[in-house]
Amino acid sequence: MAERKRKPKPNPEMEQLAQSLIAAMASQQDGYNASDVYETMQEGLKLAMERLMQTELTAFLGYQKSSQEEKPTSNRRNGTTSKTVHSKHGALELNIPRDRNSAFESHILPKHQRDICEIEDKGISMYARGMSDRGISDTIEEIYGFSLSATVIGQMTDAVLPLVKEWQNRPLRKVYPFIFIDALYVDMKVERCSQKRAIYVMIGIDEDGRKDVLGFWNKATEGADEWMKIFDEIQSRGVEKVSFMSADGLSGLERAVDACFGKETVFQRCIVHMVRNSLKHLPRSEYAAFCSDIKDVYSAVSLNAALDAFDLFKAKWENGYSKAVKVWTEQFKYAEHLFIHPIEIRRVIYTTNTIESVNSALRKVTNLKGALPSEDALSKLLYLRIQNLLKTWKGPVRFWTDIKKKLDICCPGWNELRAK
Repeated sequence: MAERKRKPKPNPEMEQLAQSLIAAMASQQDGYNASDVYETMQEGLKLAMERLMQTELTAFLGYQKSSQEEKPTSNRRNGTTSKTVHSKHGALELNIPRDRNSAFESHILPKHQRDICEIEDKGISMYARGMSDRGISDTIEEIYGFSLSATVIGQMTDAVLPLVKEWQNRPLRKVYPFIFIDALYVDMKVERCSQKRAIYVMIGIDEDGRKDVLGFWNKATEGADEWMKIFDEIQSRGVEKVSFMSADGLSGLERAVDACFGKETVFQRCIVHMVRNSLKHLPRSEYAAFCSDIKDVYSAVSLNAALDAFDLFKAKWENGYSKAVKVWTEQFKYAEHLFIHPIEIRRVIYTTNTIESVNSALRKVTNLKGALPSEDALSKLLYLRIQNLLKTWKGPVRFWTDIKKKLDICCPGWNELRAK
């Protein structure tokens, strides 16, 4: 049984302070409003902070203020110094107690600290949601009553850069039965000019059925040669076995997968991408009927049923829309590949929607920012957004128990590296 949390003991001095503030506010002849309450909270926080620091100084020196007894030290109180700090209730002007030897340091408010409301965490959180540095600055001023320059906001978010580097180079699992890869394009300033940059993104499902973003890579363009370098990198970070890799139809990508992971890794072309490519050759009025007919092919119960459905599909659409049908006749092997595997695995690998939903979330914040000023700014934004997404991924993917059983049958030994 979990131990019940004990309520903190009331502090008589703080209760007395609170009662005094309430009494002072209630004594106002004109009554009081929300603004008065807010100002009282500011005053209360100021008094509480100063009282606590005075108590700290008394403990540090070892004697009470104005004590006539023999002192245990020659060090003495030396008045106060003014210091402005940022709090949830606005800017506070505090009187910080001093000693003659300048040896006292408050634990409540250490030297050089001017923020007691975790503004950095809030600024980073707003940055992760796509707000600009100036927008964050304006929001903080509107809420807390003090301003931070856009430069200071940038310095605050720069604190995550070491975390980005550490995350990008972290060790990975040995086994990922499923990996999904894709790239999105974002605007970034390069030598004062805005350019489209290809952001390579990779998602893996590990042997426990849990999704993870294995990394993102900033490149000038998307190409199979760049993907091959990324495959080499994840192998150097510990990946030894990949059972299935799903991707779009980038030229040369299948050969790159084969060169790095061998024939044991099944490359699956995304069926949804093939549907989109074929729709380019159709009028919008035919989209629904075309998609319904082609779905009968790739969602058939067996390969024979899929081949029969594909014959009907060609007979219906080839005369009027041969280019749309050609997309499927030239790459039908990827639809056939699906039926080699059990339906539980087919449902996982037939589409890259797993990674496209992540790319969509990344686009939402990059589009809000416009052209990112530097690679560091882009890395910060993508990293923070990904960390927010990871918090929502709880537990294994749906039907993982059934998927794992089928992996044991169709991919014998897929999980044997886990025990090593």
